[in-house]
Amino acid sequence: MTSELTSATDGTPQEDSIVRDCSDVPLGSPSGAYFIKPDGVTPTPAYCDMDDGEGWTVFQRRADITPRQDFFQDWEAYKWGLGVFVGEFWWGLHYLWQLTSQQDREYELRVDLWDWDGQTRYATYQKFTIASEADGYRLDFTDYAGNAGDSLSYHNGMQFSTFDRDHDAWDESCAAEWQGAWWYYYCYTSNLNGRYLSESCDWTGIMWREWREEYCLNATTMKIRPTKKA
Repeated sequence: MTSELTSATDGTPQEDSIVRDCSDVPLGSPSGAYFIKPDGVTPTPAYCDMDDGEGWTVFQRRADITPRQDFFQDWEAYKWGLGVFVGEFWWGLHYLWQLTSQQDREYELRVDLWDWDGQTRYATYQKFTIASEADGYRLDFTDYAGNAGDSLSYHNGMQFSTFDRDHDAWDESCAAEWQGAWWYYYCYTSNLNGRYLSESCDWTGIMWREWREEYCLNATTMKIRPTKKA
């Protein structure tokens, strides 16, 4: 497989490609925005983390970047994506479903977390998939590993929820109550699409409770790569 991808310094994707995910980007390419084809046909912009040579497809990033991106958005925003690749962003549930529903590839999820003291932690999960919109982009994965603690398995098997599309197990809306969007259960042990807060932290903030309990994080990324592909 060959490609003529080039990355833009302003975070915009460059030339079309035949790659299906960022692991197909040529070895030695810089991190940046590329066109990939998660459905095998349609060029779709994505951010590729190439720093360790593994080719991770990044689908979420939170950080202390201004102008601040509002993550308290509706279903359509999370379906098609929000933000910009040079700042905070959510890639889009539709594209994530296309990528993880490929029959000849299995994906590993990696979650990286940063606190306000410079500490970092990570969590990985295997066989990560997202169901179609008809099934509410339901979350499924196996086998936690890492040093952040497992704050995602509580949400395994849940459909995605936004303030206008409630799929959680609570009588009310977790997304509306905690001003985020997530695979809420009743309601959360992780809330990485919550409000960006720091010293004035509350339960609407960006949390991974198995690491720092009721603590709002400084930065997060969520990204996937294939561990098996034909």
